[in-house]
Amino acid sequence: MSSNINLSTIISEYTGNRHLFEYFMKSVQNFFELNPKLNKKPLPIIHSIKSRLKDPLHLEEKISRKIKEGRNITPDNFFQEITDIAGVRILHLYQDQFMDIHNVIMKQIEIGEWGLAEPPKAYTWDPEYKKIYESLHIKTELKETFYTSSPMARVS
Repeated sequence: MSSNINLSTIISEYTGNRHLFEYFMKSVQNFFELNPKLNKKPLPIIHSIKSRLKDPLHLEEKISRKIKEGRNITPDNFFQEITDIAGVRILHLYQDQFMDIHNVIMKQIEIGEWGLAEPPKAYTWDPEYKKIYESLHIKTELKETFYTSSPMARVS
């Protein structure tokens, strides 16, 4: 089967089932929005939540790029190769709030509600936070640009 046929099949499957990805994305977003541990007043841990579903055109471009890099992406291995179909970003204001969010995510994984599609990864400019993330078994990259991103966990 040629790459073009695979690509067409994958995009068609995605667009035909996009509502299921959106449903899952919104359920994850609702989980965080409604979680009393993370939203207690007057000082909630979560500042804001953003979500997005991958546009079919961008998905097609990403798959094409990966195929050109030599990856064999098929309808059968699509979810192992493309792990960012939907995204939910949890924003918090203070670094010490990360642990509460992390614990809630890990609890969902522990009870089998969510699974990690790939290991979490964090970016930081601060060597102390690098140590904290690494103590939690989170791959961490130091960025000299002062860019910080708490671990990204790809949930499935």
